[in-house]
Amino acid sequence: MKLGVRWGILGPGAIARSFATAIDALEGHEITATGSRDPDRAVAFNAERNYGAEVGSYEQVASSDSVDAVYVATPHPGHLEHASLALRQGKAVLCEKPLTVNASEARAMCELARENGVLLMEAMWSRFLPATRRVEGWLASGAIGEPRKLAASFGFRAPFDPKSRLYDPELAGGSLLDIGCYTLSLAALVFGQALIGTEGPEIEVTAELAPTGVDQHCNIVLRFPSGAEANLQCSIDRQTDHTAAIQGTEGGIALDEFWRARRAVLYRNSIRAATSEFPFLANGYEYQAMEVERLLREGAIESPLLPHAESIALMERMDEIRRRIGVQYPFESTIGVTETVGEPN
Repeated sequence: MKLGVRWGILGPGAIARSFATAIDALEGHEITATGSRDPDRAVAFNAERNYGAEVGSYEQVASSDSVDAVYVATPHPGHLEHASLALRQGKAVLCEKPLTVNASEARAMCELARENGVLLMEAMWSRFLPATRRVEGWLASGAIGEPRKLAASFGFRAPFDPKSRLYDPELAGGSLLDIGCYTLSLAALVFGQALIGTEGPEIEVTAELAPTGVDQHCNIVLRFPSGAEANLQCSIDRQTDHTAAIQGTEGGIALDEFWRARRAVLYRNSIRAATSEFPFLANGYEYQAMEVERLLREGAIESPLLPHAESIALMERMDEIRRRIGVQYPFESTIGVTETVGEPN
């Protein structure tokens, strides 16, 4: 395979613009097709970035011979449908986080990728950042001993608008799926199988619901059989400190703006032992695109950095959190099961 990736975009919105900025900075990567239900939006997306990309429907982009991989950037409820279009055409898929809206959909998407032998990766961009990889290395080497506590917070204030994607239940709105997934992903990095294994931790959650019924604020506590604990917070109605702190038996790790971290700090005996700085090449979205390129070269269907099983397990944990707080989306038959997908096996 030649250097780079030819990308098709499904859903030319704000997140796709951020992704495009990263693609523009990578040698050999280019956006060759833009798909939208509204052709004018696709035309405008191409024009503002001086792209000569094809414009078409989601189906046309997914089947285009000029596309190696499809980036799914549509609202959460469209992820399964739109990723499936590409997977059935043999196109690699980088699907925006959360992978789907619930575990039944995540299982269906990953199974389709396996059936077709096609690469599928969740665009949890924080997991591919160099700073995150450094933290992963410190944890693996035992630099802080056994992880015992994690505290992570991500919140911003979005004025209430019942029609916005953040507050609309028809669009799977709420803080958990939009940004709480980042805190859970970090917890998976820190605690591994204790979080994503079949047993899972004890979960305690308190939440405040918006007038539309979605969660606007969640406090989540994960308690593990070992005695380790994660305290996670996500909000779309208030600003939080955006930090993450990992405490181990022999040291700790600190991250500012952990979901887009450029720096990781290692502490031993309360003394700073190492500081690693990682300026972005563009805006941070480039590292997930680079991972897709690497996986395509290898002929892989999933990333070892974020395998399908982990994406599914985190959707299962988010389903359980929603059960605890009573957030069910209109298109679900029960919490965690989309009517058109059916009960999980």
